[in-house]
Amino acid sequence: MDELRRIVGGTNSRYIEEVKGRWADFCSKVQFYGVWKKALKPPFPLDVRGEKSFYSLVEFTLALFNALPSLFPSPTSPPKKLGNSCEALLHVRKSGEDPALYLEKRPLSSPVLLSDGSTIIVAVGNVPVTTLPQEDFSDGMLVLMAYYYTLHLRYPKCVATLLSVIQTEVIGDTIHDQDATSAYKKAMADWKSFIEK
Repeated sequence: MDELRRIVGGTNSRYIEEVKGRWADFCSKVQFYGVWKKALKPPFPLDVRGEKSFYSLVEFTLALFNALPSLFPSPTSPPKKLGNSCEALLHVRKSGEDPALYLEKRPLSSPVLLSDGSTIIVAVGNVPVTTLPQEDFSDGMLVLMAYYYTLHLRYPKCVATLLSVIQTEVIGDTIHDQDATSAYKKAMADWKSFIEK
């Protein structure tokens, strides 16, 4: 109820702007964390909110989405049909690939971003629910989190640690003690240790 009151209660008209700002700050720090953990390679744009070419923003976002599950790993492997944990969040469609067919075969019913290079489709289960322009691709994780909150969905086990970190670090919501897994505690300890250096 606290989450619902904060988001729709009208007391913070700048909530979305603030979350986008925290996401941008998180991404700026994560790229250095990713280089330190050898999950990302430099150079990337240093400020995802600043002026940059369209191509570099897309390239940065793809690299970030691919690296995030390994930076904040969950102990559970993704379903074999999925391939890697990143596919729980983002699927880059191949030329001519039918999104409806992909969604039918996808082993998870969690929200996912489908990118074809020009448009981003947000789907929940096997249902496309909205599209985003490519220039909003970097905010795609926030859109996914909004669907988790709106539809009260459980995080897939293969990316639960990552989404819990985003919940606390970007959205600003606490994790209940029963949901604070050892993987989450370890990921947060590593993250806080890196940030404080």
